[in-house]
Amino acid sequence: MTEGKSKNENLHKNLEKENLSLILETLEGINNTNEFKTVLHESMEATRQVMDSEASSLFLIDDEKGELFISVPTGPAKKEVAGKSIPKDKGIAGWVLSNQKPYLTNDVTKSEHFYGDLVESFTTKNLMCVPLINRHGNVIGIIQAMNKRGGKDYLENEIPVFEALATHITIAIERTKKIDSMRDTIQQKDVMIAEIHHRVKNNLQALSDQIQKDVKEIEDEKANELLRKIEMRMKSMAKLHDLLVEKKVNEKIDLYSYTKGLTEKIEDSMSFNMLDIEIGVSGHEISISQNKALLCGLILNELLINVYKHAQLDGTKNVNEIEVNVASDEGLVILSVADNGIGVPDDFSIQSKRSVGMWIVHELLQKLDAEMTVLNDPGARFTITFPE
Repeated sequence: MTEGKSKNENLHKNLEKENLSLILETLEGINNTNEFKTVLHESMEATRQVMDSEASSLFLIDDEKGELFISVPTGPAKKEVAGKSIPKDKGIAGWVLSNQKPYLTNDVTKSEHFYGDLVESFTTKNLMCVPLINRHGNVIGIIQAMNKRGGKDYLENEIPVFEALATHITIAIERTKKIDSMRDTIQQKDVMIAEIHHRVKNNLQALSDQIQKDVKEIEDEKANELLRKIEMRMKSMAKLHDLLVEKKVNEKIDLYSYTKGLTEKIEDSMSFNMLDIEIGVSGHEISISQNKALLCGLILNELLINVYKHAQLDGTKNVNEIEVNVASDEGLVILSVADNGIGVPDDFSIQSKRSVGMWIVHELLQKLDAEMTVLNDPGARFTITFPE
């Protein structure tokens, strides 16, 4: 082995190591990106750096127009080049698309396939071009590096490096396109579900308004009371659907805001009782699932109805108060309802079927996977806890 040949091989080995190191650095950025446009820009910048070139470009295929158009160029003339196109069976890019093979030329004037420069402000001297081939064997685009820096030539042993980079770019493009498609699908579903929530809310409100009108014509006290309870349950559900109109499918609900809005509606609905009661809501923002929020709302509805219905408030006080609190502690959500009245009877039982409201609460607690404690301190205090 001659000394010159040995130096040349060492040079190639060092070049491969440098390229591999640079590829690994650039791939980290590409693989951590989930935005399609960002992936394209980072991929072309990676191409320019890895191939030590003045410019790089990505050709995408427009089958309808039969063209290859430059999607993301880099380099000194990137603004002028962006959006330019050539027939997909012309130029070096067209040859690469047709043959699904890389192409290298260190003098484009001697290439029979060179289509010519697309803008006057940039002159191509040499270039390397490789296809982006997906796992189905289809070419989804072509990337090319132009004008090796320092007036150097592109080397044959750089082709595998460029192809390796192209493989990762193809994977990143396919991945982000799929993510974008999933985002679009989810967005469409969000719009559809929001419309459903809006319609459900309007239907519940319409039924609630009708019941409110019918109640005025019913003289039977028990029937009247039953209809008012149904009306309030509908309003509880309608309030949640009102919040969900602006929410996305997997987004959570702020329990505090929901509880505050719901309490105001219940307080307004129960004004017919002619009781002087002030309801306060305290706590902080806690995000929970939409399903759990609905269950909490229905439980809160029944507990407040229970307080109003049984008038367990102390008539000697100037102001009767009910305090609703929303809190969290070590992964648990704590929802409490307390009044300043005389407390619950000694024989009170949440599982008693004599009280339909409390029986409903018991069933809802099981669905929520929650526990409830009832204390007199001195007024009644209902405390519900469940995993956040």
